[in-house]
Amino acid sequence: MPIRPIYSNIRTDPRSTEVRSDSTRIVDRRTTLFVGNVEFVHGDQSAVADEVLYDQDASTANLEGRTSLWGPGLIWQGEKAFFNLDTKYGKLESGQYWLVDSPARGFAEEIRESQREKVSRLFRVDYTTCPEGAERWKFSASKIKLDRNNDRGYATNALLKVLDVPVFYFPYMSFPLSDKRKSGFLTPTFGSSTRAGTDVRIPYYVNLAPNYDLIVEPRIVSEHGMMLGGEARYLTEHARGNLNAEFLPSDNLNNGANRYVIRFQHQQSFDSGHGGMYALYETASDKRYFEDFGNSLAVSSQVFLDRRIQTSYVNNYVYLTGLLQDYQSIDTAIPGWANPYSRLPQVYAQTMMPMVSMRPYFFASSEVTYFDRPDSVTGARVEVLPSISLPWIKPYALIKPTLTLRQANYMLTNTGNFPGEISRTIPYFSVDSQFFLERRLDLFGLKMLQTFEPRAYYLIVPKVHQHDIPIFDTAMYDFSFLTLFLDNRFAGRDRVGDTNQLAMGLTSRFVGLDSGRELVRASLGQIYYFKEPSVALPNTVAPSHSTSDLIGELSSNLTEDLSARVTALWDPNSSDINKAALTLRYRPTARAVVNASYRLNRAVTDVDQTDFSFRMPLTDTLAAVGRWNYSLKTAQTLEYVGGLELESCCWGLRLVTRRYIFNAQGQFDTAVFVQAELKGLSGYGRGAVSFLRKSVPGYESYF
Repeated sequence: MPIRPIYSNIRTDPRSTEVRSDSTRIVDRRTTLFVGNVEFVHGDQSAVADEVLYDQDASTANLEGRTSLWGPGLIWQGEKAFFNLDTKYGKLESGQYWLVDSPARGFAEEIRESQREKVSRLFRVDYTTCPEGAERWKFSASKIKLDRNNDRGYATNALLKVLDVPVFYFPYMSFPLSDKRKSGFLTPTFGSSTRAGTDVRIPYYVNLAPNYDLIVEPRIVSEHGMMLGGEARYLTEHARGNLNAEFLPSDNLNNGANRYVIRFQHQQSFDSGHGGMYALYETASDKRYFEDFGNSLAVSSQVFLDRRIQTSYVNNYVYLTGLLQDYQSIDTAIPGWANPYSRLPQVYAQTMMPMVSMRPYFFASSEVTYFDRPDSVTGARVEVLPSISLPWIKPYALIKPTLTLRQANYMLTNTGNFPGEISRTIPYFSVDSQFFLERRLDLFGLKMLQTFEPRAYYLIVPKVHQHDIPIFDTAMYDFSFLTLFLDNRFAGRDRVGDTNQLAMGLTSRFVGLDSGRELVRASLGQIYYFKEPSVALPNTVAPSHSTSDLIGELSSNLTEDLSARVTALWDPNSSDINKAALTLRYRPTARAVVNASYRLNRAVTDVDQTDFSFRMPLTDTLAAVGRWNYSLKTAQTLEYVGGLELESCCWGLRLVTRRYIFNAQGQFDTAVFVQAELKGLSGYGRGAVSFLRKSVPGYESYF
């Protein structure tokens, strides 16, 4: 790229014209000819040439021989040029060009530049973002318009070449000169799978306003037919939301049925952020929609779609929330009585008083919910939960004895085998003791702060028969370190677990004093039962041992590159490990990540799996990506992913293949993702990026 000439000193008037040359000849009263190494500077425009014929009255300059011009947005270099200093119009013949704020460059037989309009027109032109000597791709066009006002380029009769091989012809195309949004076609996506065949998406982006836009996406799935999808987004000062929808008329593989999915989401705040509202509506034509058009078991195994409107309000004294919630069941194998209950409505309130040491602390919450479900027990539940405690608060300790009363009343409308009205009153008492101790130490040359955080939680709840109360929204908590210190082993309000127990836990942390980073955290806890519990959910039994599982958690961030987390539940009565999880992540560089994990859960789902994923550079331009999810229980690979990413300075190529379970019956599908990106234009097949971010935790795209 040529070196730009500037004014000879800072005192030069920027409105003046300064010319430097080996020789000067006055042709007539208005015209001057400059010859030999001519440098021409006027305002923000500069030029060099072998000869310059300058017309002072017309403010025009004709440049010939080894000519270079610099403007606000474009640099030219050619054989001959013309420029008008007043109208800011210029013309160059047979020359190269470079965009000032972009790596784009090329060759054009003719360039016409209007600096006032900020528009450049190039004829019989090549365009690329690759550096000189490494032109992996370029397109040749009969005409290109570079509009710097809108940061867009427009090409007519463009032929895309990769390694000088023609690959695609565009009668008309547009491409970005910056990241500014503009209506137009987005990157098309091409994919293939053994079930659905070829899958082609051609999205069109509509920039309606700075705060709302629309994507219209025709989609062709060769085995099913043509469908239309899209997404509408909006954003205001106090609200945001989006609408996603797809519609497939007359599915070729589903007896010509119309198939669709709709998802609407809205969030809003009001009263200076004290209040909020959230709305969600999901619906689908059938359960198999997600099997046929989803791309993972997590999507395809959905059985319920949520519809809800939720409002909330909070201030210094009270928190209020209201909820209307319903579901669509999309699994015909599930009977109606097994579907979740609709809540029409649910209203919840609780106090928000400050807690002060050695002063009585009053807390109260209440909830009113009406539950509805076809062919089931329905009705209203009202629960009031007042409590009073006397906390003792110090920087190193918190001791809080609490007396609580749970009063619930049920008014059933469709009673089934239950009474029409039910009342339940349960008082219980707890003492929560937490301590925070710390010390400084020097370990392995590291200055650290070690904490000891023991916690003891005593809870006594009397036994109250509750078998005559229906189950609306109650289940057992998944046992974890945090659930050790809850006052009810049931999630929901239809059962209150009787107990006389002591939960003991200890957490210790090692914090680097120089970095402030938590290097190691270890926790250990267990519940001791002084009396065997008896309250249980229908068709289940209460804990029958004097102790719970021993739970341990360990996390480590000893270096910025390596992190680890381990969780395990050990049953002291059978000496079995009922649940375990191990996760390791190694990130040696910003472009490399390796994840390894192991999961075991014998209690409920009988899961015994390993999961390994990575992105690892092989060379400066080539990287490998992959995932292997394996079931030790069934000796079966659940999913594998393998691919390569090839990246250069101006283009990138990503090729990924995948085999995975696509439904709950364990059937497999194989898919291929391809993404080719020409930097400075747009990508091809961007679905591969979002997929890899889900499959490889910590993955980032560098295209």
